[in-house]
Amino acid sequence: MTEGDTSLADEATKPKRERTDEQKRVLEEARKKALEVRKERAELRRKEKELEQQEKADALAARKKRVEEGLAKPSQEKEPEPEPEADEEVEDEADEEEEIVVVKRKPKPKPKPKPKPKKVKRVVYVTDSESESEEKVAPPVYQPSSNYLRVFGSF
Repeated sequence: MTEGDTSLADEATKPKRERTDEQKRVLEEARKKALEVRKERAELRRKEKELEQQEKADALAARKKRVEEGLAKPSQEKEPEPEPEADEEVEDEADEEEEIVVVKRKPKPKPKPKPKPKKVKRVVYVTDSESESEEKVAPPVYQPSSNYLRVFGSF
C-alpha cells in the first residue's frame, strides 16, 4: 500500500472499543489457562516420544539378540548332543502340548468393481418438411472409439 492508501484506510475503520477491566481480567485468565494446557500437552507429547524411542530401542536390542542367538546355534549343532534320559522326554512332551500356534491370515482382496456399460446416444433427426409432432428416432448407431479405430481401422 502507498501512503495515500493507508490514510484512507485509517479514516474508514472504526476506532477500537476499549475493553472493561472485567473483560481484560477474564481474557488474562483464559490466556493463562490456555498456556497451561499447551504446556501439559507439550510435556505429554515429549514423554510419548521418549516412550516410543525406548520401545524402538528395546525392539532393536531384541532383534539383535535373536540374530546373535540364531548365528550361535549352527556352531552348537556341530557338537554331538548327549542322549536325553526318559524323565526329560516326559517333560518335553508336556512342553510341546503347551505350545500355541498363531496363524495370521491375509485379508482377502476386494473384488474389482465391474465396469458400467457405456450409454449409447440416440440421435433424433427433425426436418422442416415434416410436422413438429412427428419425430423420427434413428436406431442407436455404434460408434467405435478412437483407440478401436487405431487398432482395427475403419469399417
